[in-house]
Amino acid sequence: MTQFLAKVGTTTGEIEELALTADSESVLRDELQDKGYHIFSVRRSLGLSALKNPFSARQRITQTEFTLFNQELAALLRAGLPLLQSLDIMLERMGNALFQRVLTDVRNKVKSGTALSDAFASHGDLFPRIYSASLVAGEKSGSLETVIQRYVSYLKLSEATRKKVVAALVYPAFLFVTLILAAAFLLLWVIPRFAGFFEGFDAELPILTVILLGVAQTLSDHILIILAAGAGASTFFYFWSQRPGSKSVIDHFLLKLPFLGPIMHLFATSQLTRSLGTLLSGGIPLVQAVDISAGAISNRYIGATVSPVADRVREGKAFSSSLDETGEFSNLTVEMVKVGENTGGLADMLQNVADFADEEIDNRLNLMLSMLAPVVLMIMGGLVAMILLAIYLPMFDLINAARSGM
Repeated sequence: MTQFLAKVGTTTGEIEELALTADSESVLRDELQDKGYHIFSVRRSLGLSALKNPFSARQRITQTEFTLFNQELAALLRAGLPLLQSLDIMLERMGNALFQRVLTDVRNKVKSGTALSDAFASHGDLFPRIYSASLVAGEKSGSLETVIQRYVSYLKLSEATRKKVVAALVYPAFLFVTLILAAAFLLLWVIPRFAGFFEGFDAELPILTVILLGVAQTLSDHILIILAAGAGASTFFYFWSQRPGSKSVIDHFLLKLPFLGPIMHLFATSQLTRSLGTLLSGGIPLVQAVDISAGAISNRYIGATVSPVADRVREGKAFSSSLDETGEFSNLTVEMVKVGENTGGLADMLQNVADFADEEIDNRLNLMLSMLAPVVLMIMGGLVAMILLAIYLPMFDLINAARSGM
């Protein structure tokens, strides 16, 4: 399908510019004529490519902007305003150039008879599939504002969990970077300053001092080569990570890390169950909901593992047993899902699983911080103590030798 911009005249005498998709320009002209439009011009649309300039200040729609948009749209619809008028009001207040361009296209498509869900879905990966699916559920049930508000709640809870995980990892990362910088400063600046002083010693240097002097000298002599090798390795890793399947391998490796791996498992559980519960509450069938929710999981390895679950459910297998076969979810999660299936309250039970996973994430993050921060500080203190010993031990030997000669 190709996107076109068509300048047309309506039966009421108005001139409008519509953003539409069709297999070809001739097909689009036939469709417009069948609807009674007078066609002035039809040209291929640049779509969003013009706004994807890498030097552009605004290239994306942030989570906060998208949440605020949906929150305000739900409020306008709840107040009784028609959908088109609500979109017009949102357009007047839109500050993000990319979002304004997209929303203009969505508004034009809705005005030409396209469903709101299809209008957003036509922009591909710019919006999550769960959003379009939620809109479909709202359109079918006639309660679009309720479904949008439920989606806003989903966004807020998911974003809150994500921010907790990111914020909790900032402090350990800061400590680790500080440790690396402190070690580099001591080895590249402090230790070499004592090398000339130690060369004047007649006595044999302690083994610790010899090792540190050798390490410092090696780093100092080959620092450019080391930096170049690091830059080359980083470049190779970046391009390798862009290959299909590489991100899944990286995510699988992260799941095996101590402390962090279990937290990422819980985060994936929260994402899957909360998105799945949101879709089921909106009336989306289980098979379709599982397929969409698998794509909502940020960990690509677990997302790829969950994707076949939709096929198993389609074949008639229970969702809980299909989920258990992946081997990526705890027994408690599987049992709670099984209870939800047996009682007919799967959507509510999935929300309970997500809430439980979020609480467990908080507990594990607090435990990780309480253990990791002291460990990093001990390593940093041990490194400084080792360097100080390497510096002062030869001096103590010199003082003892001088006292013995007196």
